[in-house]
Amino acid sequence: MSSPGGRHLPSRYRPDIEGMRAIAVLLVLLYHAGVPWLPGGYTGVDVFFVVSGYVITGLLLREATGTGRVDLPRFWARRARRLLPASMLVLLTTAALTLLWVPQVRWREIGWDVVTSGLYVVNWRMADRSVDYLAEDSVASPVQHYWSLAVEEQFYVLWPLLVLLALWLARRRGLPVVPTVAALLAVLVVLPSFAWAVHLSSASPPEAYFVTTTRLWQLGLGALVALGASWWRRVPVPVATALAWLGPVAVLAGGLLLDAGSAWPGWPALVPTLGAAAMLVGGVRASVTFGPARIYGWSGLQWTGALSYSLYLWHWPLLVLAQARFGPLDVWAGLGVVVLSVVPALLGHLFLEQPIRYARGALAGPRGGLVVGLACTLLAAGAGGYLVREVDRQVRANEVAGASAQGAGALREPGTLAPRPPRAAGAAGGSESGARIGSSGDDSSDDGGDPATSTAGAPEASPRHTVPAGTEGAPSPSLDDLDLGAQDGSITPDPLEATRDVPALYDEGCDADTEEVLRCTYGDAEGDLHVAVVGDSKIAQWMGALDQLGEERGWRVDVFYRSACPWSATLVQFDEEGRARACRDWGDEVMQELLAQPPDVVLTSSVKSQGLAPDGELSGEALADGMAQRWSRLGDEGVPVVALADTPQPGGSQVYACVAEHREDLERCRIDYNRGSGTGPLLRAVAEVPTSTFVTMNDWVCPGQDRCPPVVGGVLIYRQGSHITDTYARSLAPVLQDRLLVAFDRVGVGRSREVDPQR
Repeated sequence: MSSPGGRHLPSRYRPDIEGMRAIAVLLVLLYHAGVPWLPGGYTGVDVFFVVSGYVITGLLLREATGTGRVDLPRFWARRARRLLPASMLVLLTTAALTLLWVPQVRWREIGWDVVTSGLYVVNWRMADRSVDYLAEDSVASPVQHYWSLAVEEQFYVLWPLLVLLALWLARRRGLPVVPTVAALLAVLVVLPSFAWAVHLSSASPPEAYFVTTTRLWQLGLGALVALGASWWRRVPVPVATALAWLGPVAVLAGGLLLDAGSAWPGWPALVPTLGAAAMLVGGVRASVTFGPARIYGWSGLQWTGALSYSLYLWHWPLLVLAQARFGPLDVWAGLGVVVLSVVPALLGHLFLEQPIRYARGALAGPRGGLVVGLACTLLAAGAGGYLVREVDRQVRANEVAGASAQGAGALREPGTLAPRPPRAAGAAGGSESGARIGSSGDDSSDDGGDPATSTAGAPEASPRHTVPAGTEGAPSPSLDDLDLGAQDGSITPDPLEATRDVPALYDEGCDADTEEVLRCTYGDAEGDLHVAVVGDSKIAQWMGALDQLGEERGWRVDVFYRSACPWSATLVQFDEEGRARACRDWGDEVMQELLAQPPDVVLTSSVKSQGLAPDGELSGEALADGMAQRWSRLGDEGVPVVALADTPQPGGSQVYACVAEHREDLERCRIDYNRGSGTGPLLRAVAEVPTSTFVTMNDWVCPGQDRCPPVVGGVLIYRQGSHITDTYARSLAPVLQDRLLVAFDRVGVGRSREVDPQR
């Protein structure tokens, strides 16, 4: 800061930087508290990045130009003393409160979050989880905010090395140090990182938000401002004053006008980032009289800025853990928690951060600082490891007790599911029993409809045909005097491990998360019957059973899977239009694959209930028409389609989480029966395409079809959302086989080799 005449203050302390930190942390705190008029409050983190890049580069530059070298151990030790003790304290407290307040089903996830936060790599974990379809039930982690600290810590490791490289080049080539560092920073970091941020924020927005490579340009921009200090001292005072005012205006405008839908950290991120840079540049020579110095100098802002690191650390876990303990918080409750977070933040700042930061004696040297950093890291990671270990201990105990779980096998007697005669119609039972779909409205309700009749009686002139009940080939289960619960309290898979009980295709790279079509082959690769499985996770959930049936019956099962993508020519609604188009493009490519190498039959399912009609309206009919368009094209080539019903939706509840908390009272975890959100469009499409038919397993997924049990025969039914566990799906393989055999025969697909019906 300077006087109006341009006389520079000798002190390195800049009250405007402390004021900037205060503005940034207040934006974040109010945003996280749920203040509705601040939809872009997350931009405060971008300000922190610019300020950190500026401050750290200033320290390194003074050392490099003053001594001709950079003492890396000393630099890293200072960072460790400054940052890691407070970070460790918050992580230890979070782990302890998790044990007290958070359901056990979340301990493993939070435990690993704490471990990776303590190691400062949690941003990569968050990025991976943000694009992981199997993490759909994940809620906000109490240490999710550590992603930004991880980015900064990684910068603190890499940036001094780049400075050393610049020093070496400058000496070797006789170049000036500062321009060499600036050139390397711009060419190797800022420009490539910004280009990548723009690309990834469009291609994969959730991932782009967290990864280090999309954030380095913001830290680098702050570093470039520090490197240009000699130039900023020559900026005219009026210009500097204007920049000093323009900066906070841009930052606040970003908080007020941007929102969660902005492509971040791409082009829109220039608003707060350049605003923060303008504040730094203008602050060098801004007028004390006409600039914002008096505002920044306000004691409340200075105090908040000094406490900003601790406030940032403490407010978020307290918000998340309060929600876990007391339920959703309204704005006033959120603001109350934020205000209360000042207490631990201040105590930690006064009694831990400051004493260690300014310690004398052994702790003041590089070795002492690095020892402090190592100890804090081990304690923080150990706290997370303890949570994970507790989950593992309980799971191992349950695995021993639950080794003999029967699953759906408990609902049937040996020999009762032998293959039924072909073309059986009107079989009793089944959630879609007697479903005939009309032509008006979006059939997404749970009504039954008219009795089903054979497709042979459908009038030739009609564009529709009667839809079978979907249960032919195997009766619905008998529940007489049957205990559906767990024996001795043992449940397989353990609800604490439910999210891991998935078909093998998830671990084998079979999810086409790009437009590239992936084909994974299961069952008998040399089998006589070629079955293609196409669609989203609602068909993928049956792959364990289909793989088993393929091996037993000689079916080659080729899987074309993409999460959240129904196989329809209609666009579905996503948060970003690009995802919807990519989904449809993927479906087009799958169609080309199937036409090039036609299978004997295609199996498909879907969780989506609506698609975009040409007029822009959402309806189930539009989605069904897109499905029918694809199926008809296959039918013209002699390839029939079997649609497998969507499974019942648990609504807003997580069945496995409820079971984990109420193992001895499973009645509390029953859900109301419904036929699944995606079943309506599937039924409508079957009615439109004569070369298709319908199969449901919902009478076995929800035995009794009133209040669905969470556990059958000691096996947990649900994992994430409305997906069933792989263990339960495999226990249903005999039923699925018998119903598929009838469905195949109905659409003219020949049977493959027989297996023992008494298995």
